Amino acid sequence: MNLNAAIRRFREGRFTDRDVTRCTGLTVRAWRELIKLKAVRTEETGRGPGRVRICDATVLKRAAVISALNRSGLSLAVAGQLAFFLPYHRLLYEVCDPTFVLLQHSTEIDPQTGLPPQIERPLVDWFDPAKPAEAEAEIDWLIEIFDHRFVGARYDTTKDTVSIFGDLRQEGTQFVAWQPFPRPEQFAGGGIQQIARDLRGDGFISFIADHEDPSRWTKQWIKELRPFGYQFEVHKRGTDPLRIAAAAAVRSPILRTTINITLAIRKALRRYLGLERAIT
Repeated sequence: MNLNAAIRRFREGRFTDRDVTRCTGLTVRAWRELIKLKAVRTEETGRGPGRVRICDATVLKRAAVISALNRSGLSLAVAGQLAFFLPYHRLLYEVCDPTFVLLQHSTEIDPQTGLPPQIERPLVDWFDPAKPAEAEAEIDWLIEIFDHRFVGARYDTTKDTVSIFGDLRQEGTQFVAWQPFPRPEQFAGGGIQQIARDLRGDGFISFIADHEDPSRWTKQWIKELRPFGYQFEVHKRGTDPLRIAAAAAVRSPILRTTINITLAIRKALRRYLGLERAIT
């Protein structure tokens, strides 16, 4: 399959179990467990032996993040929660996308490729067949876990700022999210924001940020998340003991686990597009 054909198929947004496992590194058993846990959502087409389970691009990218977190030592359940509750992950998923990076935001279709016109000079080379996927300090988003307890997001690895958005309990088997939600300013100036701004504008960024803010979630939505293990606590004040402990852990951690989730997504997408060898 050539690159244009792979992108056309990607735009359909219908990914099978095999797509997920060969691109993310999750085993078939792990993928089924995530579906059972309601950490990911799929739908089934057809009946009987011809039945096929599919997911969309957001779920494929979330599966790539879950796989990376799981390989760091977290259970599938906790990895699924971190991937879902990472602040502003939808913005990351939108930007880390071959159609977002390579194609013009247009309804016009090139009859030769069956795709919208390509951007002449993409802002990033993530999907360049001649270059491997590599870490990029000014762009990549990291999830960091300090002393196997406090979970934070680092939106620009060239800076020291870490946004703690929850903590692990019960020997790492339970995740509790913190509110209030980190402000959008936490990722201001980073590469992901700049790419989104250059290609879609500030209005697009604001829409994504508002949509993700838990304070805007309806009670029904929160109720639906309960079976997934969603828990949150309010830790607002600077004198909050947990916030004080988290700040101390960030300043001088005994153990720090770092997962480059942006790179994990890019590698999964490159495998889907045939730019890297799929995982068997």
